[in-house]
Amino acid sequence: MVDKPASETKVAFIPTAANVEGGNRHWLIRQLLDLWQYGFSWIDIVDPSADGVDWQTRLADVDVLYVTGGNTFHLLDQVRKTGFDKWLHENIEKKVYVGGSASTILMTPTIAVAGLEPIKAYAATTENPVYAIDDATAIQVVDKRVTVVSAGSWKLYDK
Repeated sequence: MVDKPASETKVAFIPTAANVEGGNRHWLIRQLLDLWQYGFSWIDIVDPSADGVDWQTRLADVDVLYVTGGNTFHLLDQVRKTGFDKWLHENIEKKVYVGGSASTILMTPTIAVAGLEPIKAYAATTENPVYAIDDATAIQVVDKRVTVVSAGSWKLYDK
């Protein structure tokens, strides 16, 4: 999606959603190691919620925004407080956004689904299509066209 090899692609790894998660965060380390294993050797770890970080300058030249999973409500709070939500809205067309769990929910019209388990019940309450996906599935949106890329399982709930 960036039209260059992984070795030449600049990635910003953004762990904001994981900051309030306790316990063993092996999954976070695994995500970072996976990027390295797939050949992405230029990786900057940038947290817009960290005091004194000029995150806008650091994100200006990256090709990929890899926003990790974690606590959806903390992530939403921090992106609003820091202005990352506005920056993202202005720059999303120039970047590839990769999200996991909380950060995928962040890109939806509402995070109401974050507090719910029964996706089918939630889907019945909204006019928007709802995709239930596993970790081996991605949703690609280019020019408002949605494509599901999957080696796993997924389901579309649409009115």
